[in-house]
Amino acid sequence: MPVHDIDVAIIGAGTAGLSARSEVAKRTDNYRVFDPGPLGTTCARVGCMPSKAFVQSAYDFHRRFHFDQLGIIGAGGLSARGGAILAEARLLRDRFVAGVLKDMEPWRKTHLVPHAPRFTPEGTLSAGQREFRAGATIIATGTRPLVPSDWRAACGDRILTTDDFFELEDLPRRIAIVGLGPIGLELGQALGRLGVEVTGFDLSRNLGGVSDPALLDRVIEAMRSEFRIVFSAAKPVRGPGGVSMKWEGGETMVDYVLVAIGRQPNLGDLGLEQIGLELCKNGRPELDETRLKVPGHEIYLAGDVTGLRPLLHEAADEGRIAGYNAVRGEDAQFRRRTQMRITFTDPQIAEIGESWRDLASREAEIAVGAASFQAQGRALLARTAAGAIRVYAEKSTAKLLGVAMFAPAAEHMAHLFAYALEQRATLPELLRTPFYHPTYEEALRTALRGALAESVVKAQPLEEIRCEDAPVEAGLACD
Repeated sequence: MPVHDIDVAIIGAGTAGLSARSEVAKRTDNYRVFDPGPLGTTCARVGCMPSKAFVQSAYDFHRRFHFDQLGIIGAGGLSARGGAILAEARLLRDRFVAGVLKDMEPWRKTHLVPHAPRFTPEGTLSAGQREFRAGATIIATGTRPLVPSDWRAACGDRILTTDDFFELEDLPRRIAIVGLGPIGLELGQALGRLGVEVTGFDLSRNLGGVSDPALLDRVIEAMRSEFRIVFSAAKPVRGPGGVSMKWEGGETMVDYVLVAIGRQPNLGDLGLEQIGLELCKNGRPELDETRLKVPGHEIYLAGDVTGLRPLLHEAADEGRIAGYNAVRGEDAQFRRRTQMRITFTDPQIAEIGESWRDLASREAEIAVGAASFQAQGRALLARTAAGAIRVYAEKSTAKLLGVAMFAPAAEHMAHLFAYALEQRATLPELLRTPFYHPTYEEALRTALRGALAESVVKAQPLEEIRCEDAPVEAGLACD
């Protein structure tokens, strides 16, 4: 078969692949994007968007418990229709997927190869009935849910992942969630609030990826008030009434088992061994996250498949980096943006910059400031009084290093801290900014001031008095 020479091959039309294509197209029209479908990005189809639609319904339904306090009568008559909630999540999902497909229209017919490619021993890519020789290749094939084979054999069609959860016609009466990272925690709380009997399992106590012990205790306490959590390994046994989940000291029967223990890279079917590309123990090649080029090959990785920063905005950045380097034949080094991770529980979990896990080995050098939202003015008014914030700074310079939050509206406050970290801000500089009353952000001032008190750097007297709380505020200490 004839071989078609192209400048760049992009394998995968998800967020990273589409971002890479945009960068490549600035320099050449001689490229191809390979993807057998379904198209529409993981985020839009089965990830961020349908899950947040589902979580929003659960959050709004849960608000009914505050209605009497707010003078809104009749909450006892409200009910949640699981099938309708799932249908609405799919409707919004389809809208976002349609938006992605519409953006692909200008180049889809001419540059998309709707087949899964595979490397040949000659280094070309075989796709369908065609063969391509690329000057550089970008692999942006994403990941898929990890499900142990013995679990799938034991549970059969009672196993769920986020790839098929939103296709349910109705909510189950009982469900087990295995893995309480961000995804498991979000769906566990949401399902519990919609009336599903939820049992969550995790071998680690780091719910939602939280590493700060002081914050983690609050997260565990709050989540345990919403659904049962078991910190133990469980074994599924299929029975006539569903699946029996057995662990040391307990057993429960469920209708479905939602597995959220992680994801694995989609690299196994590419034929990488044909071109001598070796994979590490994690199933991925060695990679520098600031360049994304595989040493010794004209191959770049981008997006979730790298295993570096599995978040949409990071995948978009990595696609741009890989596209820039691949189309130019360069190995340019990029500075990555401040890391920011958000879990959409209630309260929300957010980590910005360096986490406590990153800083624990330097504990003596780190100034920590804290504040609670349990008696914070705006939180009390909004009936969202729960959670806390922890601020980390360098004692010797008062430079902000990172922030961890379990707080209402954390998604918005997280961005403020991300901006501050990008600007290399210090605690005194942040405390010079205004804090409006009454807002959640007033708690940030308390935490910043607490971290400054532990640092060597001190604010000037006239600046220090401006940092004090207004007399009407009280109870912000992290209890």
